[in-house]
Amino acid sequence: MFKSQSAKSASPVAQNRFERHPRLTLSVMLLCSLGMTLLVAEIISRKVNLANGTDIPLLKIQALGSKKASRRQTISVIDPHLGYARRNTLSRVRELQDKYAWIEGFAVYSKKAPAELDHPVILTLGGSTTDATRGDHSWPEELSKLLSERGISATVVNGGTSGYSTNQELLKLVRDGLEFKPDIIISYSGVNDRGKYSELPHPMVHRYQRYLLEFLTRSQYSPFFPNTVYLINKILGAKPTRYLGVTLGVPSRRTLGQQYERNLVLMDAIARASGATFYGIIQPNAYVGPEGEIRTPRLGKPHSADYVSQLQDLYGQIADLPIRHPFVHSFLSILEGEGLYKRDGIHATLKGNHLIAEKVLDLILPDLSTRQTSRSVVPVPVKEK
Repeated sequence: MFKSQSAKSASPVAQNRFERHPRLTLSVMLLCSLGMTLLVAEIISRKVNLANGTDIPLLKIQALGSKKASRRQTISVIDPHLGYARRNTLSRVRELQDKYAWIEGFAVYSKKAPAELDHPVILTLGGSTTDATRGDHSWPEELSKLLSERGISATVVNGGTSGYSTNQELLKLVRDGLEFKPDIIISYSGVNDRGKYSELPHPMVHRYQRYLLEFLTRSQYSPFFPNTVYLINKILGAKPTRYLGVTLGVPSRRTLGQQYERNLVLMDAIARASGATFYGIIQPNAYVGPEGEIRTPRLGKPHSADYVSQLQDLYGQIADLPIRHPFVHSFLSILEGEGLYKRDGIHATLKGNHLIAEKVLDLILPDLSTRQTSRSVVPVPVKEK
């Protein structure tokens, strides 16, 4: 009863306000009507454009990176071949530079110039599980410490970058890695080759690279109500301005497992041609067991069902690579225990990274010893007769 009376008493006041400002009331009504008209026109125009095979976002064109990979861009710079690379001004990079050197996407666990690095040089490649700028000390940094503790003269150069698959590793090795004249090359990989960052049929083109190319080669649509403006221009006969086109190359007919194998085979060939030894390591994870069995671990922050399904499918395809290629090694059994994985079951803890480093050192130690011996032998000059 009380509420109804107060409502009745308030309505004349509201009416008086509108009556006092007729122009404002009319302007608000016109703006609302115009907004509704434009919205309806945009929706109808989008339907017409879709029916004619043109897919334009509704209402507004997103700026580059505003929707996709925005966080990635804050920590990265554009790389024309790899899609993106670590920004030199990243805080974690600056922290590394207090102890080591950073050279365009590579953490060099030494303060010496590239031409003066202690050999053998061990070049490591991989994704976020190898990345020197991500979280706890990476396993390549732990490997460098182990070498120092055991009195082994060598230099570890870490080229791992979050989000890279073996497709980017291969390109990075050819373009940049060989500049360090490595004696040993290690690919610690597998997880990122499941398809998210190596989508078929063009697995060599990173998904963030695609976003950039799509932005640069899109038609020059209006930033607001793009469907409506596009349709009006089309009716009037105006042609949309388009930038240069783009090609992603010949579509691949390989499966993701075959692509992964091909990349390791090529990196091994490049290493041998450069006088280096290649080690392709299938990285461990909590979702695939030592014998390739599928697992459902209890984790604090598990990945989605699609992620796990893609990962397990890829690992099923590459399970026999260590049998068919002597340079491929499976590490699926090395992180069996508590406190070795982080909450996602992919990235290792500091304890896990130390264990990985120990296993890597055990794997490459015979090669290291051979190379150190050959370098320590001083050739005896032959006297001329």
